[in-house]
Amino acid sequence: MIYVFDIDGTICFNGKNINSTLIKKIKALEENNEVLFASARPIRDLLPVVKAFESNTLIGGNGSIISINNSIQVVKQIPMKEYRLIKQIITDYNLKFIIDDSFNYSANVDSNNSIFKQLDPDNLAKNVSSEKIINPIKIILVDIASELYPKIKQYLIENGCNLSIHFHEKDNNIDITSKNVNKYITLRNIIGEKPYIAFGNDINDFELLKYADQAFYVSDNEKASVPQKFKIIPARVEALLKTLEGKIN
Repeated sequence: MIYVFDIDGTICFNGKNINSTLIKKIKALEENNEVLFASARPIRDLLPVVKAFESNTLIGGNGSIISINNSIQVVKQIPMKEYRLIKQIITDYNLKFIIDDSFNYSANVDSNNSIFKQLDPDNLAKNVSSEKIINPIKIILVDIASELYPKIKQYLIENGCNLSIHFHEKDNNIDITSKNVNKYITLRNIIGEKPYIAFGNDINDFELLKYADQAFYVSDNEKASVPQKFKIIPARVEALLKTLEGKIN
């Protein structure tokens, strides 16, 4: 069976690494199964977290970039017309942002933001001007003021026909990739129609979970508003270990 794991909030709870006992359990699962990882992080920021699995197939940037056999490939970049539109929004509203290229990035985000702490933790890349981004694969608009959020959301809905957009309203963030780019579509391009089991924890994972043979939604909210087929498990290492133990034995 193929197992697909999201990272942050699913198997990584500190933004830095995966619990060593959980790593061992996933390694044991891998003995008779194929294990992939699918994250909102670009490959650059994903590799430091999955060092024990860096040669596995990795889906990064919500499906916009992949690493297969340690070879990094851009799946699809944001069209330049839409990229210019988003840069104009950033300028007009003085927004905080992270723009990911295939490796480097352009960022203006407060250091106390949790996303900043995940940004290039091993100092592998350069923070460059947005004008120097050649292949924009993913954009996060960060910490949008509550009074601006509905206006920016509506503008993107009306003008983002060539974009895939995830609105994280509780965090006041917006994730943007090219149209028809998400974890699920990229996974299907890699594995074809093979069945899989998925673990995830937020809206970026819904498509991935929706089409899985078994879907595990990692959350401490037992009454989370998710499709009925999603099995909710607590966001704790012990709960994951117990769930995976049942898959190994």
